[in-house]
Amino acid sequence: MCDIEGNRFTAAVIIGHDDSIWAQWSAFPQFKPSEISAIMMDFEEPGSLAPTGLLVAGTKYMVIQGEAGAVIRGKVFCSSSSYLTTNMMIFGIYKEPLMPGQCHMVVERLMDCLIEQGL
Repeated sequence: MCDIEGNRFTAAVIIGHDDSIWAQWSAFPQFKPSEISAIMMDFEEPGSLAPTGLLVAGTKYMVIQGEAGAVIRGKVFCSSSSYLTTNMMIFGIYKEPLMPGQCHMVVERLMDCLIEQGL
């Protein structure tokens, strides 16, 4: 993905709304179908993940600030950012020294680029 001041995501994935993998770093953990369903539900009903947390391959992330129906952000030892578009979800996972704002910027730019391409 993008190099920001010598730092990179540790993993990233783009998933279609039908759960198909469009692109994935080999280091990205394997999603469980129930996790994708729960994430999609939170985009439809913002706040539904707050009580249980955001799960990615069994790793639980505390849900933090996001944008209802468009962005879910989670935090654990490493952090993640996920974005929803009309056709896909984009996830980026990072560790310090990469900062949350840098992660969000990269994922948002990727999302904008894909939308401009008609995806």
